[in-house]
Amino acid sequence: MKENKIKFHSIFYRYILFIVLLAITVLYVLSDGAKGSIDFFGSTLIIEKESLKYAGIVIFIASVVIFSFVNWKFYICKEGIYLRKIDLFIPWDEIDSVSHIWINQCDQVTVSKFFCYNRKTLVIYRKKYKPICIYNISLFALYAAKFYYSKLKTNIISATIATSFNVILNAWIFYELWFNDLKDLQFNVFIVWLSMYAIKSLVLPIVIVKHQNKVHGKYLSHDITYKKNTSNVIHL
Repeated sequence: MKENKIKFHSIFYRYILFIVLLAITVLYVLSDGAKGSIDFFGSTLIIEKESLKYAGIVIFIASVVIFSFVNWKFYICKEGIYLRKIDLFIPWDEIDSVSHIWINQCDQVTVSKFFCYNRKTLVIYRKKYKPICIYNISLFALYAAKFYYSKLKTNIISATIATSFNVILNAWIFYELWFNDLKDLQFNVFIVWLSMYAIKSLVLPIVIVKHQNKVHGKYLSHDITYKKNTSNVIHL
């Protein structure tokens, strides 16, 4: 066992959590102080505006705590990176570079419905072997790698800018819903929101992956509706 290691877990739960909290926030805005009711298996559930606030807080804290301790995927230590799923330890001297990117996932749920998601991905570029993609990983993993091995080549600046853009955009949405109740929301601001989300969901992932392929070789690709991820990497 390596000492002083940092374990990293899947952050996919954040995607589901965002959808749940967004739904709660919308209900919070629409409730306008009035009580609402939902029929649930023959019983009536009374929902108050204030209870929605506390429900959102509890769900957020519980989700973060639970998923910060279960099902870790890999750890980083001063000797290198250990990948749990394939039981592989990669020392730093075998790693050429580590990057944090966004790879679009697109799964067809039904004939007319698709599930699309920006997978936050840690890419380990090895000197002698094909790269390894670890999906649904926080940007903090890149900082941890740089902390343990300061000579490591990374895309830490561009990855931080992209992640900051994502966090600020999501926080802005919740702020407007939670504290302003969408009061005085102008149509042009709404268009700006849609444009920024389009940039986040489509433009940024394409630009990031294209740049990585230019630097390290054409290993990475996105899902498209008629073809799955064909990245020439080991998928974890």
